Amino acid sequence: MPRYEPEPRKYELMVLLRPDLTDERLEAAIERIRTMIADQGGTVSFEKRDTPWGRRRLAYPIMKFQEAFYVLFQLVCPPSKAREIERELRLNEQVLRHLMVRLDT
Repeated sequence: MPRYEPEPRKYELMVLLRPDLTDERLEAAIERIRTMIADQGGTVSFEKRDTPWGRRRLAYPIMKFQEAFYVLFQLVCPPSKAREIERELRLNEQVLRHLMVRLDT
């Protein structure tokens, strides 16, 4: 019996990374997120981490940090893998917060 797999969907993912990361570790953390998305069958179609994002002050402290590096991704992935991507982000100690939303097509 064939198994139904919904079409891949577009998502937007905002990730807040720890502000105490060096440039090399920040780049490695972003690459790790890209790799994790690819491992789950997704593709990153857009990434923005400079103006207006980048290092910004938080509205309230998170884990005693007043600032964070904001990185915005737009990606396409199967709906069944979106939860796995979020689960892995929750386990990543360099990620302070994340939010993944489905984009309208």
